[in-house]
Amino acid sequence: MNVSANTDPDLGDWLRWASASGEAPIFVRTIAEAAFLADLPNYVLLRPVLLELMRLMPPVVQTI
Repeated sequence: MNVSANTDPDLGDWLRWASASGEAPIFVRTIAEAAFLADLPNYVLLRPVLLELMRLMPPVVQTI
């Protein structure tokens, strides 16, 4: 799969949430930010970890 953090259809929204959210732990924010900086070969290595983190920490949806 040739995707980056910006174009990943499965993780893109979650990565934006995780990197900008005050609700995500600092470790998750840092890994999400690193995903945006990763080149393609490193993103491919990081992607399975990101998928697992997303499974463990879905974004919090606030309803008003």
